[in-house]
Amino acid sequence: MKFLKHAMVVLTISILVLGVSGCKKKGEAEKAGEKIDETMEKAADKMDETMEKAADKADDLLGK
Repeated sequence: MKFLKHAMVVLTISILVLGVSGCKKKGEAEKAGEKIDETMEKAADKMDETMEKAADKADDLLGK
């Protein structure tokens, strides 16, 4: 009976350790999502730069 308790404890700990270590790996969908996020951030930065340049040009044209 004591052996069975120890075996169950070892089995439970092993399952928990494997489960936690498996959660650290990123899936394909998560990687794709991160790429999309990066691309959107870069696009937003470029859009901000373009808007600032356009505003500067408009100010120059209007003599402000």
